[in-house]
Amino acid sequence: MTTHISDAAASAGSTAASSTAPAAASAITVRPAREADVDVIVDLVQVAYRGEGGWTTEAHLVSGSRTHAAEVREMLADPAVTLLAAEIDTVDGLDGLDTLADASGPDSVEAADDAPTTSPGHAEHAEQPGHAADSPAPSGPRVVGCCYTRQEPADDDGMTRAELGLFAVHPGLQSRGLGGRLLEAQAEHLREAGIEILMIRVLQSRPELHAWYERHGFVRTGASVPFAGNPDWLQVEGLGMDVMERPLQAG
Repeated sequence: MTTHISDAAASAGSTAASSTAPAAASAITVRPAREADVDVIVDLVQVAYRGEGGWTTEAHLVSGSRTHAAEVREMLADPAVTLLAAEIDTVDGLDGLDTLADASGPDSVEAADDAPTTSPGHAEHAEQPGHAADSPAPSGPRVVGCCYTRQEPADDDGMTRAELGLFAVHPGLQSRGLGGRLLEAQAEHLREAGIEILMIRVLQSRPELHAWYERHGFVRTGASVPFAGNPDWLQVEGLGMDVMERPLQAG
């Protein structure tokens, strides 16, 4: 499963606020994640979910680390999981992308395997901004987006579902439709596998995130679940997560 997205295609159909086009980003490839991506995915997810500023940051609601290297490696080893990475071929002129390590691995920032984490199903950040650095990024491929789905056994009614999670786009490439492309790549994979419903859990008090998913075919089920991570990280007591679902099969 590998798709290639040009700048023009990545910019088309964006549902978030507009932003300046990247200076030298010519193509983005959506592909299965691999072992060499682990550390850069950890860094990407942290800056996306826990960074300061941006239209969907949750730093004012949740603290702590979003994931760690051991959890990402478990996803790669799980046959029920499809973890996708969006890789840009060059990042010259994109401020803030030097916060992420080279996708090839050696320059990556090592994350502690025993770092605290939320549940991998916590999927509220479709195109989540974080804290951008001041210096320009060097040339070379970078992983700038990711998301995973985990297929679940059929329920008592015979319905098959998959859960969406670890969904992040680097702040420097948000508002260009990349989150939507990652989502659709996962949806197509699941559709071909016969999965009937894609499910997410969205952090409450985030109406803009609910609206983004609704624009991409999800509906609220009316169900809610407790926060998936350490409740001590919550800065709003009792904050939970709303369950949303998207049908994948026609009819």
